[in-house]
Amino acid sequence: MQPDPKVLDVFEVTVSPAPDLQARSVVVMEPRAVGGVEPDAAPDSVGVSLDDRFDVRINAFLPAQDNHLFNEPDFFRLHAGSGNDIYAQLVRAADSRVCATLGFHESDDRVFASLRRGTFGGLGLNQAVEIQLLDRFLDVVTDRLRDAGARAMEIKCAPFSHDVASVSIASSLLLRRGAIVAGHDLNYDMRIDGRPFVDRVGYGNAKRIRKCRREGFVAETLDRPRYGAAYELIRDNRTRRGYPTSMTSEQLDAMAATFPDRLHYFAVYPDVKRSRMVAAAVCMAITDQVLYVFYWGDAADMGVYSPIALLAASIYEFAQHRGFALLDVGTATVGGVPNHGLVTFKRNLGFSESLKLSFRWRLEQ
Repeated sequence: MQPDPKVLDVFEVTVSPAPDLQARSVVVMEPRAVGGVEPDAAPDSVGVSLDDRFDVRINAFLPAQDNHLFNEPDFFRLHAGSGNDIYAQLVRAADSRVCATLGFHESDDRVFASLRRGTFGGLGLNQAVEIQLLDRFLDVVTDRLRDAGARAMEIKCAPFSHDVASVSIASSLLLRRGAIVAGHDLNYDMRIDGRPFVDRVGYGNAKRIRKCRREGFVAETLDRPRYGAAYELIRDNRTRRGYPTSMTSEQLDAMAATFPDRLHYFAVYPDVKRSRMVAAAVCMAITDQVLYVFYWGDAADMGVYSPIALLAASIYEFAQHRGFALLDVGTATVGGVPNHGLVTFKRNLGFSESLKLSFRWRLEQ
């Protein structure tokens, strides 16, 4: 039998503490040569033992419960582009249960972003964790980033409405370390309840929904062969309105293949024959509680009908039937500055504001 070149060697190191914490020793497990075989230059996995109860695993990609989509190992690997990328998991030593997750992709000029792709990244709590333990977890991750040559780190947090407690904890951890608020946006979402969507929107949108239904419009979820047509309609809409399309059709197809149960496409047709698509949306199940409208748009000649209102109603009904708690339709600000037309559009569809913060933390002294 050939020796395993990644047998772990154990030694003591001291991790730099947060300003309000005492320094402590942890055990780091690094690969060493065995039988004359040298380990890889960038090991697949590194472990750090915080104490007799908890470890930090770097790039181990352990399966975990209750990850949000952008903290899933497969999402991280799908968008990885550097050997310095770090996917860190706080793990209970007794049974390897993942308690918290934090990923960073190397970006430009030695800046590490959480994440490079995705609506947000940041600290994900897979279960309730003591704040002091999260401090120590972040210490380990920060030291790994410094070892990788990081000059600064940037973190896009989830909107507070997704989980006010966990986002508040993450914000506190960063602010206590000297991170600054680098961005702030207004995000729009709606709590799902038993009421019909038409009863939750403004008067004008209620009229549009009823008009579309009265004239035979059909709204439905799509199967994979129709994803391309939906994407082209959305891209055309965004081009007309001067918005970028951040992902290609091929990239979305790769995500759909990787997460077939988390991507959902919707469309509106003007008749039961489905003669043409007049509105479409791409939605992502960020968690089993949050459904996010990633893209949506309508055809250029649909101003009289505004089928986006019917499309929104269809997505809302889907969220009701699937048991989602929150429907998120994204931000209405650019660099913190409100797009007032977009604010009015989302408010009139019944969505309300939640703050979404981004942080930047300079690691170089």
